[in-house]
Amino acid sequence: MSTRAPIRVLLLGTGFGSMVHAPGFAKNPAFVLAGVASGTLENAKRVAAEFSIPHATDDWKRMLEEVEADLVSIATPVDLHYPMARAALERGRHVLCEKPFAMNVAEARELAALAESKRLVSVVNHEFRHYPARETLTRKIHEGALGRLEHVLIRDRIPGWARNPTRRLTWLVERDRGGGYLGALGSHHIDQLLLWGGPVRRVFCALRTLAAEYADQTPEFRRITADDTFTLLLQFEKGARGVVDLCGGAQVRGGSMEAYGSADLMTVLDGYRPEMPLLAPFLAKVEMIRAAIQEGKPASPTFRDAVEVQKVLDTARLSDSSGAWETIRS
Repeated sequence: MSTRAPIRVLLLGTGFGSMVHAPGFAKNPAFVLAGVASGTLENAKRVAAEFSIPHATDDWKRMLEEVEADLVSIATPVDLHYPMARAALERGRHVLCEKPFAMNVAEARELAALAESKRLVSVVNHEFRHYPARETLTRKIHEGALGRLEHVLIRDRIPGWARNPTRRLTWLVERDRGGGYLGALGSHHIDQLLLWGGPVRRVFCALRTLAAEYADQTPEFRRITADDTFTLLLQFEKGARGVVDLCGGAQVRGGSMEAYGSADLMTVLDGYRPEMPLLAPFLAKVEMIRAAIQEGKPASPTFRDAVEVQKVLDTARLSDSSGAWETIRS
């Protein structure tokens, strides 16, 4: 029986936080949920009651000051990630943050440097890495089973806002708050491509908001300012090319990942589907964080790793504005 003190967790956010983060930590005996904060006190109390969390509030700043904790788990809109992560790190707490973990590269670099200076565990929740099929492909590429990696194609089809006039429109549809599919799902794909192909040299991206084209039929869609469809092309420093083609106006959910090497190829069908449990890969991330905090083992991707994802995101948006290939800035 372990004699280690439990890792005390403060949860910020009760949307994805209540669906995945809270049950994920609750299932690992090394953790105890010490507090939860939400934009509304009602939501915080609801999640606190469900998971027996002793502290619930709508004031996350006050909770960070008053409730003792070891780890802060951030599952809020993107525009809140930087102030929340910075406040947690300044108080000496380890941080798990949803993706993308910042609004831009400047914020990302500042958070990464702060975490490193304080020697704290800092992890971005790119949990899709831990789906078994993706882990298998990662291992095959790193072992050299495909030969020299030459081309990666990720296709993602989502029956999103453009095909669903009844879908609840949250901050995810607001560009100024970090919403849009490039950040929400594209960041996962970029993380995967960096894991497979290494550093990126150049980026070309075209963003589109299909929902806006249906605003006359669905007036509510006028609120949507963020992208729901994009095509992203990457040129890796080692010469391979990567393509991500995501359509948020598909009639059905589906997708695939194809990796082509000089010696072989491998395809992952339906790399992510709604019916696939989100909790399973998150549990792998939680255990990784436990080992990092209690045993000093590495956890990934770190904030420093995720700076590279943010570079691609920022450059993709720049490319969409310029209409040209843009080089990643160091």
